[in-house]
Amino acid sequence: MSVGRLIGIVVVVLVLFAIVSDPQDSAASVRDGVSNAGSAGTQITVFLSNVVNDLATTTGARSGRSGSGSGSEIGDPVYPDGGVETGDGSAPTS
Repeated sequence: MSVGRLIGIVVVVLVLFAIVSDPQDSAASVRDGVSNAGSAGTQITVFLSNVVNDLATTTGARSGRSGSGSGSEIGDPVYPDGGVETGDGSAPTS
């Protein structure tokens, strides 16, 4: 039996002992851990959204739709200021 397998078995036994001996505290610990993981995920998402938004703002990105309101809607293409809209190397017509 390898040392890693032995350590794994000991950890499983200790976790099972903690759950059986005090299930309410074990459940509270798991609930807190999941809540903290959810908060971390939300914070990472907000951070990345702000980075992408700041990057789009500093490069002068604009919505591909002309004259239809403020900003981009979901599914609208976004092009850098002076960027090529057609993708074939030709200049924009508007």
